[in-house]
Amino acid sequence: MSAPRRLNWGCGSHIAPGWVNSDIKDDPGVDVVCDILGRLPLDDESIDYAVSVHALPELPYPQLVPVLEELRRVLKPGGTLRLCLPDLERGIRAYQAGDADYFKVGADEVESLGGRFIVHMLWYGYSRTLFTTDFAEELLRKAGFEDVVACSYKSTASGLAGIVELDNREDESLFVEGTKPIYTAGMPRNEWIKVLDVSVDTGDTDVLRAARLDAPVVGEKVDSSALKIVGWAVGRDAAAEAVEVVAAGQVVATTPLDIERPGVAEAYAQVPGADKAGFRLLVKGSGRGRHDLAVRAILADGVKAPIGTIKVEVGRQSLVDRFLAR
Repeated sequence: MSAPRRLNWGCGSHIAPGWVNSDIKDDPGVDVVCDILGRLPLDDESIDYAVSVHALPELPYPQLVPVLEELRRVLKPGGTLRLCLPDLERGIRAYQAGDADYFKVGADEVESLGGRFIVHMLWYGYSRTLFTTDFAEELLRKAGFEDVVACSYKSTASGLAGIVELDNREDESLFVEGTKPIYTAGMPRNEWIKVLDVSVDTGDTDVLRAARLDAPVVGEKVDSSALKIVGWAVGRDAAAEAVEVVAAGQVVATTPLDIERPGVAEAYAQVPGADKAGFRLLVKGSGRGRHDLAVRAILADGVKAPIGTIKVEVGRQSLVDRFLAR
């Protein structure tokens, strides 16, 4: 199997070995020098996955969707685009909390906290657009991406371990992914995933105090190439820090436990990690037929504990089904 072709768009001086590094500036190591507003000199559907780190903010609002559409053009069907963007909400929280150290603009340059907040978020005028997670998700959907999901630092819902290699600026960034559809525009999706069974071990064990899978549910059928898994887990002696999904002996998706679940936090108030015990991730279907997805919690001490097993069937609509669905 050949190595994936990976695009690092808007790389600037951050050249990544093993990637197609593209930027508007002709810096040493940049493989593709061009203005994306014209057109990337890359063939249609020639990139397996793409990442952009803090480049999109330099564009004004009217250009955002066209640029994302151009990135979608060069992706292969089913390819993923991962965006790393400055998080406006984090900046606002730091400003409201009076956390001057959050901003990378020194007091010797800008004295007021508000000024440091503004100069930091606009980065001395280089940034023309500010981002929140829901805004980034909306833009990806408008550009034709599906299975749009917010991720955490070094965590991906794509199942592609290499896609997080370029993650940086953890303390000030948000991360969002979208997938290029693998169906033809104007035609119904021809992939589906049906949930055959969901078994969950919610009892008290030596490793987990409790765990639950809220989604999917038995009988659920999604006309998509990805299945959303939502739940929570609380450790016993060590905090549950992450969740992974294993299929056929391989980890296909992973995400940290970092979503607040007030009910869980209240029920297990004295348990480490209960304040952010929730998780959400996407698992992409691969290969027709029946598959078992094992969902496991990863504890702070490295121990892994089963949360449950999801049995699914992955298939495609027949030509007759697709015709009737028009």
